[in-house]
Amino acid sequence: MLVSSTKNASSTVTALTLVVGGAGEIGSAIVQQFLEQGRTVIVLDRTAPSTDKAGFIEVDLSAPSSVRAAFAEVDALGAQVETLIVAAGFLRPGAFLELSDQDIQDHLDVNLLGAFRVAQAASERMLEKGGRIVFLTSIHGQIGVPNRTAYAISKAAIGALVRAMAVELSQHRIRVNAVAPGAVDGGMTPNAKTRDYWVKSTPAHRVAELEEVARFVTMLASQDASFLSGQTIALDGGASNLRLLE
Repeated sequence: MLVSSTKNASSTVTALTLVVGGAGEIGSAIVQQFLEQGRTVIVLDRTAPSTDKAGFIEVDLSAPSSVRAAFAEVDALGAQVETLIVAAGFLRPGAFLELSDQDIQDHLDVNLLGAFRVAQAASERMLEKGGRIVFLTSIHGQIGVPNRTAYAISKAAIGALVRAMAVELSQHRIRVNAVAPGAVDGGMTPNAKTRDYWVKSTPAHRVAELEEVARFVTMLASQDASFLSGQTIALDGGASNLRLLE
């Protein structure tokens, strides 16, 4: 069911920004950036966002019927879907030799198939007037990190999806890009040991702040990036380029 502020429920709204996974730490920072720009934001997530200034529609990305129902609620608002940000993600660490088919499938259901489902639904609603789509992936999909095989597979596939979507959808004035963050101060950097590892492994000798990831995402969804499409950009302080000689 849609839960929204008075502003976001207004019949005068003509353009919507959808943030999938907008209740998470990175997603919340992205939502806040768009709200500060005066955008009308609807969060699609399993849990409600912390702010009451954005609308909320509950969705389970792993269930096609839930995604269809969520976009039916979006349609009921009578507004144009202008921007889609896909910031939802699922991560369960596991060593390669211990992974099962189900471990892989659990990651694909959310990180790839879930992302595909919402992107396809949003794209169908952008065909007439164009739009912008930005996926949040991860440098785990570009470099090898122990115990992240299932997550890496699901995130690496988003790069191929972005390229294919950009080629097919550019004629409809729909731009598609992805941001691949490294370690972020929040999100999936869960403990001090992991954070310290990434600080030492990143040439910038720090992790990214939530707000700088959010600012970069909103820039990609703005006219400042009007000729950029089909790209996956690593926002990782140079970590994906580093090769230690020790």
